[in-house]
Amino acid sequence: MPSLRTTRPPIWLLMMATIASQLALTIYLPALPSIAQHFGVPYGTAQLTLSIYLLAFAFAQLAVGPLSDRIGRRPVLLGALAIFVAASIACALAVSIEMLIGARLAQACGACGGVVLGRAIVRDSRSTQEAPRAMGYMASGMALGPALAPLLGGQVLVLFDWRATFWLTAIVGAVVLVLMILILGETAPRQKTATSWLRGLLEGFAIVLRSRRFVGLMIAATSASAAFNIFFSGGPILLINVMGISAALFGWYTLAWAGNFVLGSLLQTRLQGFIRSINLIAIGQLVLVIGALGMVVTALAGYVAPLALIIPLILMGLGNGLNMPNAMANALTAVPGNHVGAASALMGFVQMLAAAALTVLMGYVPHETQLNIGLGIALVGLAGLAGWAMLVRR
Repeated sequence: MPSLRTTRPPIWLLMMATIASQLALTIYLPALPSIAQHFGVPYGTAQLTLSIYLLAFAFAQLAVGPLSDRIGRRPVLLGALAIFVAASIACALAVSIEMLIGARLAQACGACGGVVLGRAIVRDSRSTQEAPRAMGYMASGMALGPALAPLLGGQVLVLFDWRATFWLTAIVGAVVLVLMILILGETAPRQKTATSWLRGLLEGFAIVLRSRRFVGLMIAATSASAAFNIFFSGGPILLINVMGISAALFGWYTLAWAGNFVLGSLLQTRLQGFIRSINLIAIGQLVLVIGALGMVVTALAGYVAPLALIIPLILMGLGNGLNMPNAMANALTAVPGNHVGAASALMGFVQMLAAAALTVLMGYVPHETQLNIGLGIALVGLAGLAGWAMLVRR
């Protein structure tokens, strides 16, 4: 029987790996109040399951990306997916908040492989002209996963308890692992491995960071992902505890962001014949900031209701869809091909480290209104625009 493996894996397969890891990020968010109650801990303590996931995801990428440059994308990705499945099962079986936090840490270490190596495989297997479109699909998966997951998680909670969300994550991860074993061939370019692993790791990061263009684009991509995570860290308590939205309905509100992210991603592929890819990043950042300021204005006006979030979320999703695929694709084409894994890992590390710090902060600031969420997103959007202007624009 001929092998199904290919060095040009289909985008849908890479999207599945990305969606699986992002599913784990947010599927249980509607259950956070229930988890806090179940283990008898404050909401902020239960939210550490999100913050520790982001933090572990950030640091694990620093090993996963360069390791894949050295020994290949396929073995590293398969190993990461196996860890992801095992850790998801451990989350479902957790008997204490400490065990759940520890299992989430391991889950993140496995999950990062799907995102980091998915981007690297796109860069390996697609031309410079094809990469932005393919990265747009990957970025859509990164947005759809965490946005649709709370909707799915809310429906699961109607029938089962919070543990069922982690069982579902384990099943999805197992399916992706089997498909990767059957279909994914090796895509990484061959390179010499005379230097030690640690020395090669540090040299790869040094080469990547010498690119002024890469650093600026990394800042732009980081601001987009940080905005996304600010909403998802404060959104559940604002909508469920303050505005009275049920856990089952919470996920529907996230579609305002996710659906328009996909629209923005599709729109940017059409606009590239008329507007430079680099300039679409700035346009997306501006739209994001305008949406965030809309939250601030409605909060200051004293209007605290779900409707006050819908239009800002639409604008922010659209802005991120214009920004993120272009920022990621251009960043990875700004570095040599044999350091794409290191570049993808470093970009993901900075994104997740920023997200982890912001989710810790957002977990302990008050959320009586949408003011703090809007301010946080506006500030990171302006920071991303400043990074683009200083380091990328010629």
